[in-house]
Amino acid sequence: MKKTYHGSCHCGAVRFEADIDLTDGIRKCNCSFCWKLGYRKSFAAYEAVRVTDGRDRMREYKASPSNWPEGDINHYMCPNCGANFLSRGYLDFMGGNFWAVNVACLDDATEEDLAAAPIIYEDGKRDRQMEAPAITSYL
Repeated sequence: MKKTYHGSCHCGAVRFEADIDLTDGIRKCNCSFCWKLGYRKSFAAYEAVRVTDGRDRMREYKASPSNWPEGDINHYMCPNCGANFLSRGYLDFMGGNFWAVNVACLDDATEEDLAAAPIIYEDGKRDRQMEAPAITSYL
């Protein structure tokens, strides 16, 4: 069941709301971005995320070089505290634009909410996001 969660960067300069269903899973990926940042994400429809404060403070990051076509993956962070809280993606099978919400930045997700969410592993390192890597214990 979808629930509206409230989230923020570490310093609180950027705040957002996201309508997500954590029972759809928390995704752990081994791509260089997720791995290096410890990003744990839940997917949300594009219209299901609203930045409620600090949109002007958000900074965008796009990897270069990237295997993704230009405009398909954009990551957002706070320049003050460095927290990465949202990534915008585009995939046809996801209905176009969608958000990957860093669940570590959800201020009101309870430990019970997070513990009840199944873990979904993604082999982003090999561009097989719909498959788990052969080894997942390090994620």
